[in-house]
Amino acid sequence: MNGKNLRVLPVAGLMTIYMSSAMSSPGFDAEYSVESGLLNRFEFTENYSSSLLASDYLQLAQADTSNGSVDAFSDASSETSSDKPAKREYTKAEINEMINNPVGELWMLFTQNDTTWYDGDALDFLGEDKKVFNTTTIMPVMPFQLTEDIKYIFRPVIPIHSWDAPSVSRGNTQYPGGDLPASVDFDRQTELGDIVLWNALGTNSMVKPPNVFALGVTVMLDTASDDVFGTGKNSAGPMALAFHIGPPKGFIVGAVVQHWWSFSGDDDRQDVNMTNLQYVAFYRLNAETNIGLGSPNITANWEADSGNVWTIPVGLGWNTTTNIGPLPVKIGVEAYKYIEQPDNFGADYGLRLIFSPVVPSPAFSKRAIFGG
Repeated sequence: MNGKNLRVLPVAGLMTIYMSSAMSSPGFDAEYSVESGLLNRFEFTENYSSSLLASDYLQLAQADTSNGSVDAFSDASSETSSDKPAKREYTKAEINEMINNPVGELWMLFTQNDTTWYDGDALDFLGEDKKVFNTTTIMPVMPFQLTEDIKYIFRPVIPIHSWDAPSVSRGNTQYPGGDLPASVDFDRQTELGDIVLWNALGTNSMVKPPNVFALGVTVMLDTASDDVFGTGKNSAGPMALAFHIGPPKGFIVGAVVQHWWSFSGDDDRQDVNMTNLQYVAFYRLNAETNIGLGSPNITANWEADSGNVWTIPVGLGWNTTTNIGPLPVKIGVEAYKYIEQPDNFGADYGLRLIFSPVVPSPAFSKRAIFGG
């Protein structure tokens, strides 16, 4: 039997888009740019057991090399001495306790699919119906022990968008205020968006429940495979989080705040100056299942004109932890109504599906990289 760590971290990401229509003089300029900002999301289901957090020898998986099977609920010493106590099986509830801490010990391959319905003045002007955008986001969450007392959590956020992207053909159509484009067509495209690299740091005491805190840096890279699907800029800024993770029949509440400023990229594209405040509010029905307001993202695009700055969703969410074979998996669904959105082009409703399996973590991730 060869011991392999298995870690879970329930963190998600949310893609926010906005369409800006320039009000040129004279009249309305219908050449749009759609710019995406990738915003972080933490998703929790249960509390994290501090006694399990303190154990340096916690191993949630033992791989049987004879048949490739994995026991996802095993606790065994990392030493192989025969005088060590025999491993015991963790219950699903105990595993679920460890899924909740956004800056904890466990690894998870967080995957979510967002379907969002957009409308606004720009579509009304063009006589277009609501547009449906879909984004699948893959977010491997990887905590490392940077030093004996400092934990580092790295999370790349990789979005794959399927959008009705606008294409504009200019013409000489006249109206009293000036010229209009000959046509604006919307064609479905599937492209890679801007990748976000999320980095958080906290001392061992800061990341220990029930109250956890972390500080860090978030970087948004100009990686979109098509101009319409990204900002055209490289951006970076600070982030911070604070959460209270209550026991069953209690609450999980908290917030994550991030900000991006662009520092390089296409000079013809709009600068990035964007804030994201994500709030999380769940009531724990039991050790495995939560219900609440979900974990939506409030965003502010400070480069936009008045009326196009804020995006504010409210909603309901449900999630639980189950098993696929021996592996724990978090599944969930959330629905949003946007009570404030950009006038020109903004989200109206949203639906999110969550599927987040546990993945094996390398043994070195628990050992201090510096000073160990």
